[in-house]
Amino acid sequence: MTDKSDHAALIIDALSGGCRMEAFAPVFVALLRELANGLPVSVRALAKASRQSLAQVDTVLRGAPDIEYDRIGNIVGYGLTQRQTPHSFELEGRRLYTWCALDTLMFPALIGKSARVHSLCPETGVPVSLTVDPHELCVVEPADAAVSLAVPQTGIRQSFCCQVHFFSSHAAGDRWALRHPGVEVASIEAAFLLGQEVARRLNKLQAA
Repeated sequence: MTDKSDHAALIIDALSGGCRMEAFAPVFVALLRELANGLPVSVRALAKASRQSLAQVDTVLRGAPDIEYDRIGNIVGYGLTQRQTPHSFELEGRRLYTWCALDTLMFPALIGKSARVHSLCPETGVPVSLTVDPHELCVVEPADAAVSLAVPQTGIRQSFCCQVHFFSSHAAGDRWALRHPGVEVASIEAAFLLGQEVARRLNKLQAA
């Protein structure tokens, strides 16, 4: 596995679908904050929230892999989603979901709000729950819970998100990783620091 700094860069590059970082970050961060309200987001509303032109937003969205739309073309998910996944992400009483475990650890820093996270260990079926503040990892249950990580390739949801889960213990994660080549198991604290680095870089680009 690459070091934290390189891993963060690979994650951001895969998220952007090859789009320029300076163009991608304002749209992505604004989209997360709009999706956090619990309603579909129109392209026009996203342009207004990101302070980008419709053409700029369209360029970013066309390059974004796996973005989720409803039947009338509004956005319902990209990393943070209104469609159910194994990772529940509660914000101010609204239940949303994320594509992977790492999302739950970095999105509070991008959205600026605390979240309650619930997931199930895919190896044991044991629930994993935690509270994540924008810059602090709070209650984690079970205390020995862990996270699987991978190096993202083209198509971030399939190559990365589908491999990144919470586990009830490091040992449970290790057993699962034996059947999934290219996966490494880390403590939640280490994964949180990686998420913080990704969020720091995106926030910096978004504010530039």
